[in-house]
Amino acid sequence: MKNVGMFLAGTTLALSFTCHAQMDFHTNVTNLWYQGEKSNVLEIAEHRLTANTNDIAGLVLKFDFEVEFLEFPSISNTAHRALAVGETIVSANFKREFPEYKDGIEALLYALPFYPPNEIAADKLKALIPHKPLNASKVIKALQDDGYFQ
Repeated sequence: MKNVGMFLAGTTLALSFTCHAQMDFHTNVTNLWYQGEKSNVLEIAEHRLTANTNDIAGLVLKFDFEVEFLEFPSISNTAHRALAVGETIVSANFKREFPEYKDGIEALLYALPFYPPNEIAADKLKALIPHKPLNASKVIKALQDDGYFQ
């Protein structure tokens, strides 16, 4: 019964953020991330991706989570999906911000094979530290400014 309650609480939380996010999605996800509620940001991303597997907001948020927590098995797949979908979006603000984000993804993909294995455990713990900015903040803001969340 406890698991059902936790599931319902998590689902309610994700849905409430998603509904309220229509007004200011960027502020919601960047504040959650900054406050250390990164798993809630992942829930929002996964909820969006369940509704649409090509949702660029869901993809970039999921990618940032996977990078932050060094989820190596899925980082590359999510990165390639975010790049492919991002290239198809032609809205003005996103199109202006995406190249810099794309360059960061590509640099990270290049560097991943060289990540020092002896640092993984310590760096995963660092992911739990609050007060870090969301890397995808500029592209999420650009999507919002383009009316993507309306």
